[in-house]
Amino acid sequence: MKRRTVNTLHLLVLVLLVSPFYLNDFASIYIKDWHLWLFIDYVGVKFFPLMLITWLILSKKMRMFEFGLIRQSVASFVTTFVILTLVGTLIDQNGYTFLTRLPGYSPLGYMPTIDNPAWNWIDLMFGLMLVGVLEELVFRAYMYTFLIRFTHKIPVIITFSALAFGLIHWSLGLHAVLITSLIGAVFMFAYIKTRALPPLILAHFVINFIDFSGVIPKSIFQLQ
Repeated sequence: MKRRTVNTLHLLVLVLLVSPFYLNDFASIYIKDWHLWLFIDYVGVKFFPLMLITWLILSKKMRMFEFGLIRQSVASFVTTFVILTLVGTLIDQNGYTFLTRLPGYSPLGYMPTIDNPAWNWIDLMFGLMLVGVLEELVFRAYMYTFLIRFTHKIPVIITFSALAFGLIHWSLGLHAVLITSLIGAVFMFAYIKTRALPPLILAHFVINFIDFSGVIPKSIFQLQ
């Protein structure tokens, strides 16, 4: 009975953690005002999951190492960060070119343009860092902790978690789902090997920053 209770709790937590990410894409489709979009985004996929994870740790229902929050050597941190940033950025900046002939569906919506420079930079820095923190906590650390209870087959864990991660980008089109799934697979592989989340979080932030900020030329990473 205790085993069933634990699994039920973890399944409920999984549903509560991932649901806001899937539902948030509806905001990209229907919300055109960036103020409201940011409010929904920060409350739904940033504040709520963060509070839930904090509660799990403080209530001792889960331990910090189950979220990949462990000490790591500087060499391991830097190596993991550099490799993931380079591989993830190359996939992100070249994947669409290779998928152009693959059938799919057009993006259904986009994040509204933030026309206030100050808020735009706040979201590019603070917002994108939170994206890295929460998506890695949920789709790498917690997803691994959940799946390992049912299977120890690494390919199954990587595939399931990668698809779960890719599908949170469903409103951006099939190509976006496939590319983010591939990046998710690479990140999950790295997490399984290191069991340390901080370098994944930082790499996730940098990949997104390169893609959205325009500060670093994307052409540096484009192969064609």
